[in-house]
Amino acid sequence: MTNAPRDTSNGLKWEKICCAKKEGIDLSKHKLYQYLKELKIDWKSLISKKLLPDEAYLVNDELKIYEKKFQKVAGSVDEKLQTCAFKISQYRKIAKSLGIEKVSYIYLLNDWFKKPEYEDVLQYINSVDGCSYQIVEV
Repeated sequence: MTNAPRDTSNGLKWEKICCAKKEGIDLSKHKLYQYLKELKIDWKSLISKKLLPDEAYLVNDELKIYEKKFQKVAGSVDEKLQTCAFKISQYRKIAKSLGIEKVSYIYLLNDWFKKPEYEDVLQYINSVDGCSYQIVEV
């Protein structure tokens, strides 16, 4: 096994262009934990490890989490897509501490994921309560 560097430049460019609808309170990345701290909520009492959402917004009574996934070759994202049930359960713990019942966990995917071999995992994502995906072509 080698430790060859991975070229993530295309994915990073895509992530900058691919944006969710910015609305409500921006809780992206570390802002979620800053917000909890301001409200004197200890996130460590809710979950054991920080999750850093690519984008997150508190809109009325809903926490919307957006995860961006870009691929141009097969790789580790394949397995990451299968973790939505666990991640939404973690975000629901956080949301509950804020008095929020509704959590949406949305993958923003590039058109690589239109391939037939992703049909099962995309169906799985949609089968998990509160989870969904969008193919974003930019």
